[in-house]
Amino acid sequence: MKAPTAMQRVAEPALWFAGLLIIWEILVRLFGVPVFVLPAPSQFLARIVEDGPRLAYHGLITTRLIVYGFVAGAVPGIVLGYLIARFRLAEQIIYPLVVFIQGLPKITLAPLMLVWFGFSDFPKILLTALITFFPILVDSVTGFKSIDPRQYYLSRSVGASWWQTFRLFELPSAAPSIFSGFKITIVIAVTVVIVVEWMNSQNGLGYLVLRAMDDADTSLLFAVLVIGSTIGVVLSWGMALLEQLLLPWRRR
Repeated sequence: MKAPTAMQRVAEPALWFAGLLIIWEILVRLFGVPVFVLPAPSQFLARIVEDGPRLAYHGLITTRLIVYGFVAGAVPGIVLGYLIARFRLAEQIIYPLVVFIQGLPKITLAPLMLVWFGFSDFPKILLTALITFFPILVDSVTGFKSIDPRQYYLSRSVGASWWQTFRLFELPSAAPSIFSGFKITIVIAVTVVIVVEWMNSQNGLGYLVLRAMDDADTSLLFAVLVIGSTIGVVLSWGMALLEQLLLPWRRR
């Protein structure tokens, strides 16, 4: 059976999504639903066109925070994941502490972070990093623990250094699992940043959500939701593309 092309993989969900919007439009018009209750797709799509520059400006601010927070959570997640997977002492000391921190309701830490760090971007980045850190840590541990022990025997037999072993054997073997965590976590980061911006911000998509709620402007609210979802899809696709570029043997 012939595998679907990249165009087919994109076209099929796009057609389903377009069909859903058409049905939504028909039902809203048919039953005369007020715009402040549920806008028709044509109404919030028109709002995206009308407020395009404004939405783009705030969307770029949110995207920047997403990337910063994701990187700030991913780097220590991979490093600690490697240490936990390779050293039993690290697993016994670090992992219970990480699980304890993960159990904290982090969104509730936002007001405290504002007291500590003020109304800057840093609390948003820090909170995003804390929430994205754990899934990447878990996938990193899984990836590094799944390495075939024979690779270590081969590495020692050719006299490879620690860095050579890590770069040529360990990281490529663990990378598929790590990227699986990346593709899930980058979408989580979108939600986290928008929620934190909604709680306290003067810009970004979360700020627009707050303004839309204050003004009962559901067209703007849905426009922001569409932009936020689009950012999540684009970043997820970008992560999948990066995986294909860095791990060409996993291309399907």
